[in-house]
Amino acid sequence: MNFLKNMALVCGMALFAVNAVADDKQVIQDQLKKIIPNAPQADIKPSVVPGLYEVSVGPMVIYMTADGKYAFNGSLINLETRENLTDRAKSEARKLAVDKIPTDSMIIFPAKGEQKHYITVFTDIDCPYCHKLHQEVSALNEAGVTVRYLAYPRSGLGSPSYFKAVSVWCAADRTKALDDAMSGKPVANKPCENNPVANHVQQAQYFGVNGTPNIILDNGRLIPGYVPSKELLQILAR
Repeated sequence: MNFLKNMALVCGMALFAVNAVADDKQVIQDQLKKIIPNAPQADIKPSVVPGLYEVSVGPMVIYMTADGKYAFNGSLINLETRENLTDRAKSEARKLAVDKIPTDSMIIFPAKGEQKHYITVFTDIDCPYCHKLHQEVSALNEAGVTVRYLAYPRSGLGSPSYFKAVSVWCAADRTKALDDAMSGKPVANKPCENNPVANHVQQAQYFGVNGTPNIILDNGRLIPGYVPSKELLQILAR
C-alpha cells in the first residue's frame, strides 16, 4: 500500500513539473511576441541552470528567466568540462535550420562513393577565397564530402555579383556554370524567373553570414571563412 502511495506521489510531482514547464514556456513565448510581434514560434527548453530557459529562434540562441522578465545573450559555459553550451545549442539550431533549405535550390557537388559528410557553403562568385575553396572541392568529394552551395553576393541585390549568381543558378548545367565562373571565365547574363538567389541572400542574413566563403558543417558548426581542404577534413573527422 505504501508503495502505491509513493508511486502516486511521484507521478503527481512529475505531472506538476511538466505542467510548470509548459506554463513557463507559454509565458516566455508571450513575452517574445510583445518584443517582436512577428516572431516565429521559438524552441524553448530548460537549460542546465535551474529557472533559466534556452530559447532558440532559428540559429539564434538566448536565455530567459521563467517569468519572462529577464534575458541575456551570451555564452553559457560548463566550468568543469570547459564546454561552451551555447555554441553547442547554436550548432544544433543551425543544423535544423539549414536542413530545411530545399536542396533543389542548391548547386551540389556530390561525394565520390559513400558520403561521409556534407557541408553547406555560402559563396560569392567574385570572392577570391571562394575561388580558392572551389579549387579544393574535388579533393573534398574524393574524401567523401558533399559540397552544397548557396549564393551570397556580398555586394547585395542588384549588384554585378548578384546578376552573375543569378545567371549561374539559371544555367541549364549549374555545376558547369559554377565551375566556369569560379575559374574566372566570363559569366553570360542569363536571368530567369523564380531563381533562388534573393532567397539565399535572406537565408544568409538569417544565419548571420557577413562574409564568404561561409561554411556550415553537417553538425551545424559555422566556419566563417576559407579553410584548406586538409584542415576541413580534420575538423569534420572530429
